[in-house]
Amino acid sequence: MINSSEKLNTLNTVMDNNLIEEKKFISIQSNLENAEGKHEIIKIKLGEDGKPRALVFEDIDKTLLHLEPTYKEIRKKMWPEAVARDGLEEFSKVHLDGFRLGTMWRELYRIYGIYSLGKEEWKDANIYQKDFLAKGKEGEHIDKPGDEYHEFSNGLLEKFDEIASKTVEEQAKENPHFFDDAKIGPMYKFNTILKRLQIPIVGMTANPRKFAEALCKYSGLAEVFIVCATDTDVPGTKEYKVKWSIEDLEKKGLPIPYSALMGVGDSDKDAGSVSRYKELVKNEHPDVDGSGVIVIANDEELEDAVEKLKGIKNIKIHSFNYNKVPVDKNGDAEFFSKDRGQYYQEL
Repeated sequence: MINSSEKLNTLNTVMDNNLIEEKKFISIQSNLENAEGKHEIIKIKLGEDGKPRALVFEDIDKTLLHLEPTYKEIRKKMWPEAVARDGLEEFSKVHLDGFRLGTMWRELYRIYGIYSLGKEEWKDANIYQKDFLAKGKEGEHIDKPGDEYHEFSNGLLEKFDEIASKTVEEQAKENPHFFDDAKIGPMYKFNTILKRLQIPIVGMTANPRKFAEALCKYSGLAEVFIVCATDTDVPGTKEYKVKWSIEDLEKKGLPIPYSALMGVGDSDKDAGSVSRYKELVKNEHPDVDGSGVIVIANDEELEDAVEKLKGIKNIKIHSFNYNKVPVDKNGDAEFFSKDRGQYYQEL
């Protein structure tokens, strides 16, 4: 028979084990609503230091989803006169060239300048950046609330957000598989592995909130992202999205692994986001470290990425060519392969 002292010791052992278990894991509810109208509870594993093994920040468009069919519908509704003038395909090329500018305010004012102010030279985004966005130029502070160009562009952004979010809703309801077809399979498999390993993932996008939330809802990203930082939430490029997300996660009680951050996306601003965040908070958090992954579809994009990422020296950058990932007989990506060096390389 177990005496009362032994019962107490047994109870204490169980309680101690439960406390240890609590320190090993943390569960956080996603900010994002999924297609069933629910918010995923995401379980995160904590290491011996009480922190997750890593924290991953991911772009969405051309990183996780091919959104061109959605953007084409948005363009028809947002810029009907421009589409009528140049044709949808030509206008799409002009619009796409501005995606690398970093924020929607920059993108939207460029389109306005071309089609309403007659700035035809701005069709070359490099000229626009040099003549309007560069230091000392009129649009230098377009990302900052209060700036006249920001406030004007923000009105365009609000209009875009309404049109874009409604377009996503319509496409998802007309065809329940629409956003399944838009998925970049190897990246979704990568996220499945991260979730299985209980490593937290957050989204970051240069799109407004309603549009981003609708995309996450119907593409399944709401089931892996804890939060998704948008241009509505925070002005500026991706390092500011990283900062905003970390502050939000800390409020939710997540211990931040500052030395193990990863930025993932199809542009230098995505892959270099941790590098720029490191510079942004170097006095407050000198322990920030991590890596970047530039997501590409072909070798031509790799050459372009290498050129744009030359200035990043303080973190490691890898390229991930999703079209070179081996697949099994069911068409699912296989990452644990001897061929890894063909699709995942340090730059």
